[in-house]
Amino acid sequence: MKTINDLKLNLTELEFAMLESIVGAYNINNNVCYDSKLTASEKGIIGNLIKKELIYDSCDLTIGLKSNFFPADLVLDIYGLEHY
Repeated sequence: MKTINDLKLNLTELEFAMLESIVGAYNINNNVCYDSKLTASEKGIIGNLIKKELIYDSCDLTIGLKSNFFPADLVLDIYGLEHY
């Protein structure tokens, strides 16, 4: 995948919309990206994006921290964003 259109072709509409939300929340100067409370269906979408290695959770859930999702390096490259 090299373009946003390539990404879009390989994702469902809901996955792409969620990815766009996460990318939209990304800020190189902030260590919090996408930490919104998720519905059950959103959790499933997030899980799919993690499995596809397009996002990751920067928090260690074993110590009870809230999830904080970031776009993976591939996604940052596709969107032309600086890596954190």
